[in-house]
Amino acid sequence: MRQMAKHEWIIKLPRITVQLEDKLREGIHWLRSDPKCAECIFLGLIRDYPEYLDAYHHWALALEKKGDQIQADQVREKAIKMALAFFPPHFSMDKDQLAWGFEENRPFLRLYHAYGLQLMKRGDIEGACDVFENMLVLNPNDNQGIRALVVGCHLALKHPEEVLSVCRQFPDDAMEHLLYGRALALFQGGEVKEAEDALDFAINCFPLIAKELVKAKHRKPKGTNDRYVTLGSSSQAFQYWSEHGQYWVETPGAIELVQGRLLGRPKKQR
Repeated sequence: MRQMAKHEWIIKLPRITVQLEDKLREGIHWLRSDPKCAECIFLGLIRDYPEYLDAYHHWALALEKKGDQIQADQVREKAIKMALAFFPPHFSMDKDQLAWGFEENRPFLRLYHAYGLQLMKRGDIEGACDVFENMLVLNPNDNQGIRALVVGCHLALKHPEEVLSVCRQFPDDAMEHLLYGRALALFQGGEVKEAEDALDFAINCFPLIAKELVKAKHRKPKGTNDRYVTLGSSSQAFQYWSEHGQYWVETPGAIELVQGRLLGRPKKQR
């Protein structure tokens, strides 16, 4: 670890050279078509360079491709423990940063992100929330969209005030999870007028999400590519429903609120 400023750090791994990164990219190339081949490449890198965080991250991905989720989880957990051991004793998760702008920090941030998602899948929402909140401190510009995951965790944990805290941290953010999450959290907190105003704004930005929320049945749109979702599309609306729809359904009166705001919107002139 190298300290660049008072609360700014870079993870330096001096043995990881350009040649090793080329070898890593070779393994990534094989991930989809031959995960076993990719795994061999990543394991070779880890054997000779056990500090190579990106190799652990992609090894776990290869294991998932092979259907070995248990070992993939173990690999990530081991790698995160090892990475955190690099941090000096005076490093503070409440103040210090590992900005995405420094490429050397990205392997850890990718790995930490994947580890948080792993905890979510396991049902450890509190553990995942801790990871994601740490990430917002480490990289406050949030190049990875972690703020949406924090909002989801706090909705799952029934912490509307914490949802609003994240929204205040990103006051000009137009991410759908924050726009709709803010409206829902205000409604859960009993601030109905503020919730209506926030929901009107969210609907104005992403009307198809509101229409998806009030549907009786939810079907994945044809041609949806989960990796590349167009803003404002029906695929985005369905994805939002898949990730956060349950929190609207679980909140008494929330779906009816959306229905009412949709009915009250003026129709577009043709």
